[in-house]
Order: sequence, then C-alpha cells, then structure tokens
Amino acid sequence: MTTRHARITFSPDCSAVATVRNRILARADGWGVPLDADNRESLRLVASELITNAVVHSSGHITVGLSYEPEEGRLLLVVHDGGASPPKRRDATADEDSGRGLALVDALAARTGWEPTERGKSVWAEFEVTALVCRTGASTPLRLRMPALTPRRGAKSARPPFAMAVAL
Repeated sequence: MTTRHARITFSPDCSAVATVRNRILARADGWGVPLDADNRESLRLVASELITNAVVHSSGHITVGLSYEPEEGRLLLVVHDGGASPPKRRDATADEDSGRGLALVDALAARTGWEPTERGKSVWAEFEVTALVCRTGASTPLRLRMPALTPRRGAKSARPPFAMAVAL
C-alpha cells in the first residue's frame, strides 16, 4: 500500500474550521485509517486546535496537509500559515477561555512540533494508528520522511507545498 496525501487550502475564516476538520476526518475514513473512537476524537480535537490557531493568529491562506502511511501506522497532520511567529504554549488559568490548545495537542498526538518556513510556519501533529499493525523497533517520524509535506523553498506561487497531494 502506498502513502496517501491530501491538502486543503482556505482563507482564514472562523467558519471554515468545522468544514476543514470534517474534510480531514472524511479523508481519513476514506483511506481506511484504523481510528478507534479515542483516536478519532484526538484527531478531531487536534485538527480543530491547529486550524483555529492558524485562523486566529495569522493572515493569508492556510494549507492543511494530511498524510497516511499504512505500513508504518502513521497519520500526519500539518497546518501551514503565513504567520512568522512561533506557536506559544501558555499556562492558562481556570477562568480563561483560551490558552490550553497547544497543551491539548501535545497530550493527544504522539509527536508534535513546528518549523519556520520562508513563507510562514508549519505546525504538525503525528498520530500512531497502529491498532492493526504489529512491528518492532522505532521508526523515523513520518514528517522527516515526507519531503512533500514541507513547503518548497523559494516557491513563487501561492500554491500549497504538497507536491503529491490528492484533492479533497
């Protein structure tokens, strides 16, 4: 089975968050990603948080990429936006309405991180979806093996960085 890729590009509008999140879940379902109820809810929450952060804290178009590698049991979600500032994890108090999103992402995904790009930044979360896969030993994180998931340096067009993406 081959690695699968998808991308969605949209304008930063709060009303797009639910639509994009639902498209991500539908694509994972269509690919047959083995998500139990907990993993599906984790993907839903992480996608919501990362997409919302991009909408609230950046300007310009946002690109969401999804990649699934069945043999490795890995699902990678990447959100690229034009904002140059790094994501900031805050210690929110109980009476604050926001500030817990990145802590939630860290708790729900197997690996998370961000990388600056020439046109903004990419924030990513990787999930292990190995419920049906048995393997031994550690493998290289999917994002390091997938150059198509990182923005192309020096690209002049506003085209998203996912060279082998499947349209959602």
